[in-house]
Amino acid sequence: MRVTRLLISNFRGWKSLDLRPRDHVVLAGVPRAGRSDIVEALARVLDPDAAQSPRLSDLHQEPPAAQTDAPLDDEMVLPADSSPGVVLWQTEPFVRADFAEVEVTLTDLDPAIEQLVDGHLQPLEPSGAAAESDDADPTAPQCVRIAYRLSYDTEAETWESAVYYPDRSNPETGQYIRVPAAVRRELPVITLNAGVPLQLRAGGNLRRYIEERDAKAATAAFEVLRDAVGDAVAALSADPAITEAVDAVLAVGGTGTRLGDTPIAATDVGFLAEDGSVAALLRTLRASLRLDTAGPLALANHGSTVTAILSMAEAMLLANVPGAIVLADDFGDQLDAATAEHLASLIRNRSGQTWLSTRRPDVARAFEPTEVVRLVRHNGARTHHQLPQVNDRKELIAHRQLHTQLLPAITAPAVAVTEGPHDVAVLAAANRRYPPAKLPLSACGVRLVAAGTGGDGGIDQVPRIADLAKQLGFRVVGVIDRDKPGPQTDAQVAKVQQACDAVIRLPEKTAIERAMTAGIAFPQLTAASSVLTAFGETDPLAGGATEGTVTKLCDRLHKKGLHEPFLDALYQELQPGPADSEENAAEDDDEQPVVHPPLLEAVLDAIARAAAPAYSGPAMIDLPDVPRPTGGTA
Repeated sequence: MRVTRLLISNFRGWKSLDLRPRDHVVLAGVPRAGRSDIVEALARVLDPDAAQSPRLSDLHQEPPAAQTDAPLDDEMVLPADSSPGVVLWQTEPFVRADFAEVEVTLTDLDPAIEQLVDGHLQPLEPSGAAAESDDADPTAPQCVRIAYRLSYDTEAETWESAVYYPDRSNPETGQYIRVPAAVRRELPVITLNAGVPLQLRAGGNLRRYIEERDAKAATAAFEVLRDAVGDAVAALSADPAITEAVDAVLAVGGTGTRLGDTPIAATDVGFLAEDGSVAALLRTLRASLRLDTAGPLALANHGSTVTAILSMAEAMLLANVPGAIVLADDFGDQLDAATAEHLASLIRNRSGQTWLSTRRPDVARAFEPTEVVRLVRHNGARTHHQLPQVNDRKELIAHRQLHTQLLPAITAPAVAVTEGPHDVAVLAAANRRYPPAKLPLSACGVRLVAAGTGGDGGIDQVPRIADLAKQLGFRVVGVIDRDKPGPQTDAQVAKVQQACDAVIRLPEKTAIERAMTAGIAFPQLTAASSVLTAFGETDPLAGGATEGTVTKLCDRLHKKGLHEPFLDALYQELQPGPADSEENAAEDDDEQPVVHPPLLEAVLDAIARAAAPAYSGPAMIDLPDVPRPTGGTA
């Protein structure tokens, strides 16, 4: 069984959603974009045991249209009789929806389910929606629609909810053909709820599996425990070490004589676990594991990853229903990367359809590119993005870059696409040195991405990954060189501009290697260039620094990929010396900011500005030229 269409109206943060999955679904994206709400919406319809007590937050709310653009301060009022400095939030401007509704279209039903929903089956259109016209294709697969509706009566302060068949119901008039709970329980739907693993207490996943596997054997096993505990406690109570101490207590001031109608002794005193049941004892038991030479240790002492793996294994064991729809929220949060990907792949391959929400790119690696549904927020409104099916070789090649380039940025609002890995390495190294004096790109929600894979980058690759990122809802900033001006480059730049929201272009005749050296004095470049000898390379500036030898240095950095060690050495040369530091400290006790190569700093600052959703500057940002290396021959 699988879902072909999910319709949401006014449920929690979703004003509207029309999602039509092609197969499995992994929900990812920026924070507060609605991943958990989608999983909960599906559970409200399909899982009768997953429904929570309704809350007002289940009904979507938003400012009225006339006040949508009002500043935040206008939503706060200060009552005349309030104390100075007391500010109350004004809730009246927000309009709450009258109802919330979730509709699910199901297909690939087994014969038993089809019989249960007979009378509500409809032909399924290729789009994933149910065909409602009389001339629908009679040979089309059959589907059934099930909906959940929630409303709140503000005067009576009561909730009304219904799970019903939309094809024969009219919610506006209160006429519902409700779906019996027995029918919903027959639907093969599993919600993965991971808890504390290896729990024998009632309600634990392990206890549930033990009882489902063989209820009689489970009862017999726990009766053995009860009898054994009873015998052990009785023996303990009769031990002289215990009875003598109890008699001593009862003898104080004639306590044993005054407590009952007749005098009591130690033989009248017994011991029980809390409420006297085996369940009370089971609640106190905790699993221990022997994983290494340290011997058996309590599960908590083995770390959070071990606990998370066992917890998810238990949940998956209970969810092992062939052909089922499996729902899981925040999957992989406590797992290591390899285990998260492995378990996600296992669930995907065993289920009829998987719906996992996750913050982890490792989980998304277990899914096809077209199965990733990325959720974002644009101007406060939630939207979803999904890659189309490919029918072109170039598009297929571009889709490969989802796993290699874009998945690490899956939760970031924006990406900055550079021409290749060298550009990312240099800009990332400079960006790491921004805090604490300046905010790094991560604080602006930006992730650096290299066009192409390995060494096949370049300006022609930027539009491909930029198009892919735009289809997934990223804000895309292109970062390109301007080292080869000409007609062909103009056409390439036009393609980059078309694919990106904004483009940052380096000065003329400048690639990333020139960007590192621009504006730096020859003596500092000479000192930094000597680091190349540690990597078995000759130093182009060993015989003196000139414009020509600096060009050779840039060529050597590009061909040998030694950008990071050179940049690290250059940063050491750029920082003030001890004498300068003492003079600056005398003038200002604050921590001195890091000195950056000026053009790299300009690129990073431009990326941060252009990546902001409110950016309204030019679509093409041409960075001004920075003077070439200065200072004469070193």
